[in-house]
Amino acid sequence: MFEKKHYNWIFIFVILLALAGYFSGFFIDVTRDNGKYATVAKEIFENGNFINLTIHGDAYDQKPPLLFWTGAVGFYVGGVSNFWFKFPVFIIILLGMYSTFRLGKSLYNKQIGLIAASLLFFSFYYSMYSFDIHTDTPLQAFSAFAMWQLFDFIKTRRNINWIFGFIGVGLAMLSKGPIGAVIPALAIVGHLILTKNFKSFIDFRWYLGIILSFVVVSPALIGLFNQFGWEGIQFFFWKNNVGRITGSYTGANTDYSFYIHTLLYLFIPWSVLLFSSAFLEFKSLAKNKLRAAEYVTVTGIWIFFTILSVAKSKLPNYVFILLPLMAILTAKWISTAIHEKGKLYSVFSGIQTTVVIIVWLLIFGIALYIFPVASLYTWIIFALLLVLTIYIFKTAKPGITRLLLPSIIVIVAFNFFMNSQVFPYIFSFQAPPKAARIFNKTAEKNDRLYNYNYGQYELFFYSNPQASQIHNQEELRKAINSPQSWIFTNPAGLDTIQSFNGAVDTIYQFKHLYLNRPAKFILPAKREEALKPMYLVKFK
Repeated sequence: MFEKKHYNWIFIFVILLALAGYFSGFFIDVTRDNGKYATVAKEIFENGNFINLTIHGDAYDQKPPLLFWTGAVGFYVGGVSNFWFKFPVFIIILLGMYSTFRLGKSLYNKQIGLIAASLLFFSFYYSMYSFDIHTDTPLQAFSAFAMWQLFDFIKTRRNINWIFGFIGVGLAMLSKGPIGAVIPALAIVGHLILTKNFKSFIDFRWYLGIILSFVVVSPALIGLFNQFGWEGIQFFFWKNNVGRITGSYTGANTDYSFYIHTLLYLFIPWSVLLFSSAFLEFKSLAKNKLRAAEYVTVTGIWIFFTILSVAKSKLPNYVFILLPLMAILTAKWISTAIHEKGKLYSVFSGIQTTVVIIVWLLIFGIALYIFPVASLYTWIIFALLLVLTIYIFKTAKPGITRLLLPSIIVIVAFNFFMNSQVFPYIFSFQAPPKAARIFNKTAEKNDRLYNYNYGQYELFFYSNPQASQIHNQEELRKAINSPQSWIFTNPAGLDTIQSFNGAVDTIYQFKHLYLNRPAKFILPAKREEALKPMYLVKFK
């Protein structure tokens, strides 16, 4: 990929270190939505029912089953653990990166495909969503796979690409609903219309493919109908995706620039190049009167990006599905800059040099002040990667090595540091896994664990036997008066429990960090204020 052999050896070394960083994240405890998804996967593993999904025993309809299936399969292979929930999803992520490479190669050339896949692999976005897994994680991978296969189908008319393309659409829908079909449709249909390839629409295989996709997604529909009737089907096709966009289901965010500043920090170190490439692409389209070599990236990115930006519900993971196409767009203009070696290359090189300096300063700021590092091996890795960064800047001539490799090295340093040091420390202030492990270790055979007044799901995933949910005070009173009960709760819940005058044996107290409110925790002086008490109450 790079101009000289020894630069490629450096690249191989940082790939291995990047993989070590990814793997470090697989052992971090799950929490919030991640904990919910892991719990659903655990219940599939325990009850063997892959169709009718449940969470703490209640019917579950919020997300389609593919992510939960992968977790359950992981549990069958290696047992219930953080690693075996996350690792199978990482395999799917790699498929998405390979699909991005192949789509970039089909749209343009091999170099652009390789650069695009590298932008994904060496980014904070992909590192973070490989350990804090959402349904968007497999969604983006299968969406990229579908677009690669369907674009190759346009070029070759081969049945194998047609079949795999619509299977990919079906798998994307199995990941997060109809949105899995929307992005491939916008990209591929938009390309066909703008290239005036109307003859393609006569091919009956497009319409058979839609049926094939519905066959793939049918397990989700069967499960929803079994448990919720037609309301479940309506939820799948309308409320869960469209309801979030319109705000009728959830959300009230009117920040139209949300995904711009989200990408600015999550897609480091490539975010400024992405925005620059978007500007250059629109400028080129205007100059050439909307003529372009391909429209897959144009219609595939910007229609949905606009919809997301005006939507009432906004979360950073919602834009994740667009990253493969955004990477290809950015890679196209990076390749242009590399080959022209003119003003554009100088601008891109200046941008990335600045980004590299900023990220290195950020690393040392975090490591020295915010989350001080005492580990010698971490400082050795920092020193080695910093030396390699300086070496590339001093020895590489203008080209792909000088433009990309320092950025790759610094983001590997950042991701490795965050996944191996910072995030494990932050997630160590999660009370539910600690409470569950105390129960697992010390409870007697017939003891029962309950969750009361805490709205997340980590306790259910980590406890064995699995905790039960207390829904109201009548159920709480019954649990308190039952022998050998344990109850996990917050301060308000503890007050209610104590008002019932139950026979308390032991109260374990934990310092808990609510990860949706982390601002104070980042500042060392305010860290203790950010931690809130949680309790595990053992009854006689």
